[in-house]
Amino acid sequence: MGYDLLAAIIFVALTPFVLAGFVLFWVVNARDHEELASSWRSYARKRGLTFVEPEGDWPNRTAPAITWKDEGTELRIVAIGKEARVRTRLTIRPRSALLGTFAIVLHESGEPEVIRERPGDFTQRIVTDPVRRALLGFRQRERLTLGYSRGRVTLEWPGGEQNDARLDEARRVGTEIARTIDDQFLATGRAAA
Repeated sequence: MGYDLLAAIIFVALTPFVLAGFVLFWVVNARDHEELASSWRSYARKRGLTFVEPEGDWPNRTAPAITWKDEGTELRIVAIGKEARVRTRLTIRPRSALLGTFAIVLHESGEPEVIRERPGDFTQRIVTDPVRRALLGFRQRERLTLGYSRGRVTLEWPGGEQNDARLDEARRVGTEIARTIDDQFLATGRAAA
């Protein structure tokens, strides 16, 4: 009976600290999410882009997003992941689509590693020298992932990006990739004719 009483006393004494820890975690997490949303809201307003407000309450809160169109290409920047695993994703839907798929990783060294590719050498059609230079300029010693599937390109990098210059550069990279895909689509059409 003595140990049961001791366990009950410890449980009652520790419960407020555990609850306070959860509340503190929720407050810090909510502040981080609102800081990112506020930064992106300001960025979108300054650049004349569309800002998609996050909805709901943590942990089911949607992520903020910035959307825009550039010469028929739909682009979207969104934060994905939770807490310490937040990444920023740029999604590009060009006017044209190519038949193929690939995924590459640009490591800190700057050399791309092809994870998957179908058909062979498909990556080279999209990751041309101008696109490679744009990606290397954007990378800043971070691990980037670039993928193409079903006419959609995704570029991801670590963290919830709050730097306006980096967001501008991501937009330029997205435009360059979309332009390259459109050029490759037209070149394929000319070759078939």
